[in-house]
Amino acid sequence: MTVSTALHRPSTGDRAGLWAFVGAGAVVTIITAVLAIQRIIELLGPGPAPVEVRFPGLPIELPTGTGELPAQLEAATIHVDDMPVASLVAGVAAPVLTTLVTATIAACLIALAISVLRGRIFSRRNTRLVSVAGLVGLVGYAASELCRTMLANGALAWATDRQLDNIVFGVAPAPYVLATFVIALVSTVFVVGERLQRDAEGLV
Repeated sequence: MTVSTALHRPSTGDRAGLWAFVGAGAVVTIITAVLAIQRIIELLGPGPAPVEVRFPGLPIELPTGTGELPAQLEAATIHVDDMPVASLVAGVAAPVLTTLVTATIAACLIALAISVLRGRIFSRRNTRLVSVAGLVGLVGYAASELCRTMLANGALAWATDRQLDNIVFGVAPAPYVLATFVIALVSTVFVVGERLQRDAEGLV
């Protein structure tokens, strides 16, 4: 006959930290939503919309007191009055995706924190929460950056009569490789912890 062990109850300091984490997650989600609304208003409003574009080292000349200084332009913000519909849709989708991804991650981590507050650290539910938060963040933020690139590409192409339309995709692979490793590591820790806890409960 097996008897379940008592759940681990966090200390007062740990509980305060976890509640602060829950509050921070809610605040970050609200701020992200507000920024997304502001960005959508910028894109759909009557005035010129600011669009950040990136270049693969575009050669330019910077004026100086004695002449011009050669340089390379890698990023700039342009203000456009019109753009392709597909680019506008992508531009609106980018902040919406960012908000949804942030809210999903926050919801998963808040649920995890509440579970820990109740004394349950390692469980299948918590393992799923960690995995879902990691995968949603990895895929969602990459999709959001792709939408921003589509917006920049279309806006610049129309603004320059397609003289400049070669935009660099704004996602560097190294951070995503590192994020994938961290997600896999954390998920493995929870899986192993769940198994060890189950084995320990079976021994009592």
